[in-house]
Formats: sequence, C-alpha cells, structure tokens
Amino acid sequence: MSSHVERLGRWVAELSYDTIPDDTRRAARFQLVNMIAAVHAAARSHAVAPVLEGIRAYAAPGRATFLAGGARLGPADAAFANAACSMAEDYDDIVWMGHTCHSAVFASLAVAEHEGKTGRDLVCAIVAANEVGGRLGASCLLGPLNGQMWTFIHLASAAAASAKLLALDGEKTAHALAIALSQPNFALQPGFLVPSSKLLAAATPTQTGIQAAYFARAGMTGHARILEDRRGFWSRFSFLPLPMMLDGLGEAWVTETLAFKTYPGCHYFQTALTAIDRIRATWPGLGPDDVRSVRIETTQLACEATRFASEYVAEAGLSPVSVNFDLAMSAALLLHAGRLSPAELDVDYLARHEEALRRLARRIEVRHDPTLTAKVIDSARGLNAGRAALASIRPLDVVRLARRYREEYRSQLVSAKDLARLVRALASLPRRPATARGSAVPLAFPSRVTIELADGRRAVEQIDVPVGSFYSADAPRELERKFLRETSPALGEDAARAALLAGLSVEQHDLGKLVARMSTKGSAR
Repeated sequence: MSSHVERLGRWVAELSYDTIPDDTRRAARFQLVNMIAAVHAAARSHAVAPVLEGIRAYAAPGRATFLAGGARLGPADAAFANAACSMAEDYDDIVWMGHTCHSAVFASLAVAEHEGKTGRDLVCAIVAANEVGGRLGASCLLGPLNGQMWTFIHLASAAAASAKLLALDGEKTAHALAIALSQPNFALQPGFLVPSSKLLAAATPTQTGIQAAYFARAGMTGHARILEDRRGFWSRFSFLPLPMMLDGLGEAWVTETLAFKTYPGCHYFQTALTAIDRIRATWPGLGPDDVRSVRIETTQLACEATRFASEYVAEAGLSPVSVNFDLAMSAALLLHAGRLSPAELDVDYLARHEEALRRLARRIEVRHDPTLTAKVIDSARGLNAGRAALASIRPLDVVRLARRYREEYRSQLVSAKDLARLVRALASLPRRPATARGSAVPLAFPSRVTIELADGRRAVEQIDVPVGSFYSADAPRELERKFLRETSPALGEDAARAALLAGLSVEQHDLGKLVARMSTKGSAR
C-alpha cells in the first residue's frame, strides 16, 4: 500500500497545466500578483533591512531575481529573500488551510526563472504547491501550531513546486517531499509574535524545500512513511491527525479557496477591519476622539491570536509584528490613522503614536461570539475533506483535545458556556453544504463591529467573508487597488499597471521579461 507521501508525489508528477481548471489557474495568477505586491510593500520597511543586508553578505549570483532589489541570485537564495519580504507585514494570502503563498509563489518563481521555464510551468507549480501544502496544514489542524505558525507547510510546498519544475517523476518527487519533511520547522511564539525574526518563518523552510528537490534529483532519498510513522511527522505536529485532508487531489482545488489580505495583519482580523472602514465611510471626518467605545465580536481564532499577541505587547511594547496579531491594536491603528497600510506599521510611526494608540485600544473590546465561530466550522462543510474530518471527531477526542490545548497554550479551547452556544449555533445552521462555482467555497471568518460615538450615535456592521476572497465579486477590483498602491512607488504608475496586466496573463509572456518588469533594479539592500 502506498504511503501518503508517495501518493502526493505521484499526483504532483502527473499534474499538467491542461488538467488544471480555468478557475484554479486564475486563482494562482491572483496569488502571484498579490504576493509581488506584498514584497514591494515590505521592501520600504525598516524590518527587512537586516535580511537584505544578510543576503547581500552571503548569497551567490545566479539566475533568479530578488524582486525588491533586482539582484540575480541562486534559486534558494532568491526565494528566501522574496519570502522574507512577503512575510514582513502580514500582507499575504491564505488558502484552505495555511499561508502557502510564500513558498508556493516564490519557490515556483525562483526555480522557474533559474531553469528557464514558461509562464504555464510557473502556474502549474504554484497550483501543485498550494494543493500539497494546504492539505498538509489541514491534516494538522488539531495540533500545537496554527495559522502562519504552520511554517512546516513551506517545506512541502516548496519541494512540490520545485519537483514539478524539475520534471521529477513520482518516486523522486516523493523523496523530495520526504527529505524536506525529515527535519521539520516548529515555530515558537516568542520568536514569532514580536521580533523581526518572524520574517524567517516562511523563508527558511522554503529554502529547504527547494534544496530537497535538487537533492532528490541527484539521488538523495527520504523515508516514504515520514508522515504516518509512529515516530514521524504527525506524531509531533498533530494532537489528532486528519489524513483524510490529503484526499481529493484533482477533484477539489485548494488553490480556489484563496483569500488575499486587503489590510496588513492577521487573516482572522480582515473582516473586522473592513467593517470598521465601512462604518467610518458613513461618518466622514471621524476622529479617534469621537469614539466612545468599540466592540468587536469575532471568532475564537481571532480572540486567541489577540490573546497571545497582547501578552507580548504588554511585555515588549508595540512592534509591526505584534500589532498585526492584536485585533484591538490593529483596530486602534486604523481608527487613529484613518487607514491601515504598511506605512502605519513603520516602527517610527508606532513609537510616535504609541501612547495614543494604547489609550484608544483600551476603549476597544474584543469578544468571542460562538455563533460566528460556528460559521467558520460550517464553511468546512462546503469541502468534502472538511465534512469527513468533522465527522471523524468523536466526543472523547474533544475531551482529549481540550486537555492537550490546555497543556500547550495554557488556556481553555473554549469555555463551557461558549461550547453550549457553539453547539446550539451549529445545530441551527442548514445542513446543506455551501454552494459555489468550482471549489471556490466561501470560507468565512466573520466579525461584527459596533462603534458608539461620544455624541451617542451608534453603528453596527457584520462581515462574514473577507473581501479578498477569490469567491468575492469584489476580489478583482481589490487586487488591482492593492497591487497598484504597493508597487507604484517602486515601479512607477504606468509600469505597475503594465506589470499587473502581465501578471494576470502570465502564460502569455516570456517569464524572464515579466519578472524584470515586476522587479526594481539595483543591488539587494
């Protein structure tokens, strides 16, 4: 019987551009464009300077491009530099399940350019990376890590993309995946939630995944049962492995669950920030002193991210990283500045306004609403693997998971009161799975925002699905706005618009010329 890694390897090797649905390819192009915008946005940040200085000190010349400097590096180094920039401001995207984008895009782009591949090859590699990396993250949903701290998915995503571009057969692709996963990354919260060491979270495993594919091509081998062995990957990275999440390859497309961020910050916060902006639009001239109170009712995921980050904010002060994971502070920054963009994440800006931001944040309450968490769980019903995973969890598993969560995170998975409300909310939802074109299931991360002004006026706004969701009719317009806003300072407005159009039709262009069009010129600095 084949191992999980062997099945993944065969599928990646057999995948071809022509077998990928049109919507899936379109989502991959969206992801490419979004991540290039994220790199250019972060390149203006002080936080990336040490990474770029380090790259300049050790990286060897090559045929792959560092987008924010134009330097030509080896594929692993170019992907590392681009992924570090794209991680800097949490301005990335997410699929079911995980932030595969850093490796899916930048491993694919670097190896494709290095190997002289086409735009069609690039899109195929991005899809392969998302499908493998997203499924691996989902298989570890119930475990000691979550969200962007699933840094191990970049090992598999980068290995899958690189193996596809190197035209490895199924056996060697499986070895590439197994080699990459043989010494997996385990992110630690102190190094992730405040300091700039977070920038390496995706870059380091992306580099390793690329190297694993080249090693596999040269004849290195990995253990076929690296995932399911009793001392293997799942034994360390999951409290309750969900191997069924690896199923459905070629039937349901993880890439189509793409949702890109319209605000720098945690994905779980995007709907709350959009709700605040929509309320602000109804009150022109609204200033922070006009706000008496803000209540943000949101999911357990958003509340837990905020709880973790707020501990470090209290201890170490504001940083671009800590603000991104504290919903109250992100909301305060948006209300204080009148916008939330990479410019407001500048360390000098945060230092100048820290006192005012803290005062405003004290007027903002972040509260868990189990009915909103129920909508997140219900989203999973729209995916066959999600339904199978939910059906596989027994009452005894819930008890064990609560204990493991308490041991790992020093908190309750959910309170008894919230659990009762969650169960009632789930029972009241329709049992029919969500309908959408293709695999583009609308993955909900809802928030409800109530703002009360000093003069007594009050407004409420609830948003369930991020506007950057591939499912959303607003997505193309929001992507265009983001790309032009973040790349125009470096490329120029006309060149940025031309680069956007080229990225959205990447298969029709010479890849080397397209990358040159999307990068700035000069040395890595």
